[in-house]
Amino acid sequence: MAGGMTDPLRANPAHWTMALLCLVMFVPGLDVAFSKLFYTEGAGFTLEQGRFLLFVREAAPAMIVGTFVFSLLLWLAGLAFRQSFLGFTSARMAYLACTLAVGPGLLVETILKTHWGRARPNDTVFFGGSASFTPPGWIAAECSHNCSFVSGHAALAFWLTAYAYVLPTEWRNRGILAGLALGAIVGLVRIVQGAHFLSDVIFAGALILIVNSLFARLFLRRVEVPS
Repeated sequence: MAGGMTDPLRANPAHWTMALLCLVMFVPGLDVAFSKLFYTEGAGFTLEQGRFLLFVREAAPAMIVGTFVFSLLLWLAGLAFRQSFLGFTSARMAYLACTLAVGPGLLVETILKTHWGRARPNDTVFFGGSASFTPPGWIAAECSHNCSFVSGHAALAFWLTAYAYVLPTEWRNRGILAGLALGAIVGLVRIVQGAHFLSDVIFAGALILIVNSLFARLFLRRVEVPS
């Protein structure tokens, strides 16, 4: 590209999480150690009912999906008035819709959380429950539905990095960092509540970043990025 700039669609942001993935995979005790920071023996995860934490758990998913609905309305308005509002073209809306459906929807909620079988922290023997702890990445049978691996709330928050690919190029890295920060905050909330391990959040982030990057190549390079 002109000026020696790197094409942002060629840079896979999921690479940023590789070191963290290796860390939690090869040091599985880190999951338990990190969750213990928020656990009180005999009392449980005492911050679980904090107002901010409850707000994030209850409201964050609706607010995040609401951003997509708002984008969809802008796109429909653009079709009606035959112009693009805030750059929401058909290709970009297809990209946002597919990443939301495939990442947080199909891969996380439908496949992983339903079939991976990893028990949540507050259900394991380490934190007052009866289920066995499962190291990250191992398929288990300690949970029958809505399980710990991976974090659905964090995955949905990390999905906001998809908007980075529809921003102007000079804002793209900032958009990805903002989405990562929000995903990390929501993920931390779920860890503090005893609902997820650290690795559940990290794997959620890596998975969503990969999906967003791959779909950006599919929908945006060929349709909207000038050659």
